[in-house]
Amino acid sequence: MSPPATLGAALRDWAARFPEHTAAIGGPTRWRFADLDDAADACAARLSTIGVGAGDRVALLAANQPAWLAHAFGAWRIGATLVPISTFVTARELGEILLDAQPCAIIVQPTMGGRDFGSMVASLPASLRPRHHLPLEIDGAADPVRPTPACGAIPESIACILYTSGTTGKAKGVMLSHRAILSTVAPTAERGGLAPGDVMLSTLPLFWVAGLVIRALPTLASGAALLTMEAFSADALVDALRAERPSALHLRPPQVGQLLTHSKFEPSLLASVHRGGGRVDWFAPHLDPNRVRFITGYGMTEMAGYVTALDWRDPVDVRATCIGTALPGVEIRIVGGEVRVRGPGMFSGYHNQPPGLGLDADGFFCTGDLGAIDAGGTFHFSGRSKDLLRVKGINVSPVEVEAVLAAYEAVDSAYVVGLPPDGLEQELVALVVPRRPLPPIEEALRAHAAAALSHYKRPSRYIFIRRDEVPLGGTDKPQRGALAELAAARLAAS
Repeated sequence: MSPPATLGAALRDWAARFPEHTAAIGGPTRWRFADLDDAADACAARLSTIGVGAGDRVALLAANQPAWLAHAFGAWRIGATLVPISTFVTARELGEILLDAQPCAIIVQPTMGGRDFGSMVASLPASLRPRHHLPLEIDGAADPVRPTPACGAIPESIACILYTSGTTGKAKGVMLSHRAILSTVAPTAERGGLAPGDVMLSTLPLFWVAGLVIRALPTLASGAALLTMEAFSADALVDALRAERPSALHLRPPQVGQLLTHSKFEPSLLASVHRGGGRVDWFAPHLDPNRVRFITGYGMTEMAGYVTALDWRDPVDVRATCIGTALPGVEIRIVGGEVRVRGPGMFSGYHNQPPGLGLDADGFFCTGDLGAIDAGGTFHFSGRSKDLLRVKGINVSPVEVEAVLAAYEAVDSAYVVGLPPDGLEQELVALVVPRRPLPPIEEALRAHAAAALSHYKRPSRYIFIRRDEVPLGGTDKPQRGALAELAAARLAAS
């Protein structure tokens, strides 16, 4: 039997193989694979009824939950392109994405915590608002007498446009085809070692490639259940672990520390865990590396997830120190220290950008990362050559943050750096040149940033400097390395 060619067909296949196994858990919802398949049909019919069809773009602004999956598969089932939007988004960021993507419909979770997404969409200029604005809801199971809309997708059709930070400061829409996504899902599932009946608690957002393609889809492809949390908190995580006793776990690094230092944490909460993502040593001494087999890897949105990944069967010492070998069909070149990649998961380009952007003459994607491959084919990551910073596991463009800060009326110019400069996790620090004369503006500047930037893009520290203190190179361009050194010296002296 040939593998499914599109994501809509993939869910149909999984539902046929694992109909009674649990597929998605979140809040009060607990769906079997058959239920998720029915819900996807209902969402497909809902979109088809308002005229959405093959090739149309559908934006989805919602938190992690089973209904997110149902709407995604519903869009894919009719051949539409999904445009997932981060729940961290501000009105400014949302407007930029909608202007670029031009979706014909947006599906919105009206509120989440204290955020009113419905009002955020309604407040945008009419020129930016999609024609159809639908609340996130499931209209019951698929009606057996209602025909499922025909799928107009083919493997090369664009399944997703995922917006990521770019070095130019403006988010770029990475176009991923059904073929590209499915090419990484199967090997990622195989290397992860999940099986039908497993329950994977993942806090990775579904609107990013890590949460969707590295975690959610391979979990479902394994016949395992995805346990979601609408919003992360250490309290909610402890409650979920106690209630569900998941057999697999994938947390972002800062969340591990919050869990292990929580007043109600007890090692028994992790007793059932035997698979997952990340490093087992993050949880030391509460997980036994000989029994618990986590995997991690190296990947990016432009390659539809993992480029290299560990395998749950790798020896303990390999999984403790390496990030794996290339997925099937993936080629890696090291050119002048830079990592360049191509393979089945290669993106179809950036939306509304010239073809071939980011590729070299041989069709390899120029990652801007630095690394090496040893004689055994294991990849070793050694740093980043691009200006992108890494905060809480997320790429952040300093150019975008600088533009927002510089737009504040009391600021002459702003420079954003990550500390430590060579860290895999960094703290954002802003060096600000204020206009004169000027009273203290840090509090107002923080409020300005909060209104325009997602929380992970906001500087945690502000340093105010004079214009003549900005280190300039031979072409009068600010030198980021020297700026980082200046920031570190000022913080150390404070």
